[in-house]
Amino acid sequence: MNEAMQSRNETSRKPSRASRTKLVLSLLERGRHHIVRREKVMYEGIRHTWPVVYLVSYDESGAVQTSRVESVLDYFADHSSRSYRWMKNFSRAFGLLVDHSMQVYSSPSFKQWKGDGSLERRLLRGFAHALLRGTIQIVDGRPTDVTGLYWRPLGEKQAGRLLSSITLFFRWLPDDPDLTAWTEAASTAKIERSPIVAMRLASELLIRKRSALLGHLAGKPRAPAHAFLNIVPAASPHTGAVPTFPAKYVGDFLYKGFRDDDDRCDETAQLLAHLIFLFGLRKSEGFHLFVSDVQFVRSEPWIFFHHPRYGKVLNPDGSLVNRLEYLGGFGLQPRNMDQERNHAGWKGMEGDDVGTPGYSLPVKILRDRTSALLRRYIFETRPALMAQRTRFLPDHPFLLVSSGRTADAGGGEKGDPYTMTSFRHAWARAIRSVGILHDDPAMMKPRKTSGTTPHGARHFYGRFLYTSGVDGPVIQRCMHHRGFESHKVYTRLTPGEVNSVLQKSGRQTAQTDPFADLHADFLNHMASAPRRTFRGGS
Repeated sequence: MNEAMQSRNETSRKPSRASRTKLVLSLLERGRHHIVRREKVMYEGIRHTWPVVYLVSYDESGAVQTSRVESVLDYFADHSSRSYRWMKNFSRAFGLLVDHSMQVYSSPSFKQWKGDGSLERRLLRGFAHALLRGTIQIVDGRPTDVTGLYWRPLGEKQAGRLLSSITLFFRWLPDDPDLTAWTEAASTAKIERSPIVAMRLASELLIRKRSALLGHLAGKPRAPAHAFLNIVPAASPHTGAVPTFPAKYVGDFLYKGFRDDDDRCDETAQLLAHLIFLFGLRKSEGFHLFVSDVQFVRSEPWIFFHHPRYGKVLNPDGSLVNRLEYLGGFGLQPRNMDQERNHAGWKGMEGDDVGTPGYSLPVKILRDRTSALLRRYIFETRPALMAQRTRFLPDHPFLLVSSGRTADAGGGEKGDPYTMTSFRHAWARAIRSVGILHDDPAMMKPRKTSGTTPHGARHFYGRFLYTSGVDGPVIQRCMHHRGFESHKVYTRLTPGEVNSVLQKSGRQTAQTDPFADLHADFLNHMASAPRRTFRGGS
């Protein structure tokens, strides 16, 4: 029995609660004819952490056999800059197509379909329908499933995402003659026992479908997201206002949210929350900051953001090196490459190759408070935490560090790089704290639709700039968008704002008048929030 099945058998033992949760949720997914397993892979001399796909079959004696799908590793190697989540989504789509293909090929009707040209339609169309609507039917009041898959409906958004993922893979396959030959090396005689044969036949059909759909188009057209647009339509652009953090709660959230019942402050989480609101950061961007990326000019903090891998940093010998090489000296990787506890994504910032500054909201009280928090954190809190590390734990250059109180939940030891898991829990606790304070059920946990996630704070930043009369090109620069059109999402109005504009249009009032409440709520609550003397206890 090979490594994948041995790993699966190990999951049947009764480990501790922490390890059991991590194993089930993060390392292993099991389908009817496949396994997706998170593991470390040495590929062409480089070590990666990838979601590896294994196909499960049975030999003539009924013994279980597993085989790793090497073409998936080739695909990941050619797309190594993509996130682990992107790879996991593809692995899941690949495994589901394997399961569906096996059920189709093993059905009693397969032999009659094989010769009449309808197999392609039944397999590919059936797969799209199965994802979209599920495979369970209610007959005489009872659930039945002729496929034996018992899939629940995913809906258009998730089904479209999976179909797009698998379609991209089959567009990539024809570029490699060896892999295209792999799809043709299949015999229908072995289908009943071998999911790899079913997968090869499905691959051949999808490649043929790709050619049929796109071959009549001249030049190099932009291909559709997937080949099933008449079954699962592409997602339409969102035209409503973006969910934005409620302005009236920002002050209490930043001042009170990160204190526990004993009035101890989670200073790392509190500082990162201030940075997100002040500079409009994406949730993951603050995790890549080095201490040296923060500079004080006449008491004002300037923060410069660099690409986690290619951004330059000054070596102790005075030379400039990229951050990949620099972190290697500490035994670390850039956090967008690290797929373990320290992982933090990086979508990209305009100018991050040379270092791009953060641009703060034009709100003095927030700038002053964030500046004070940064000074305290850099000169007092962080050195104190790093001094308490055990001697064998290495130093590192990252600005944000763990307090050690969440080590058992994946937060790292004291002084380790601060993790996204720790921040997610701290943010959720802060949201709940404000919800209880104001007796507002909508604030009891972070919700994207309510704007109470960290990205809702970034939306608040963009909306505040727009409603202050800042021009589009400036908003684009402030938010580090690479494309000019990206900032326009913040110009979409809520129903209340639309109504206010209509009511005031006849009086020729200023365009920003309908947004006065947003500004007033935010500024009034920031100004009225209690002042506290900074204390330790991170």
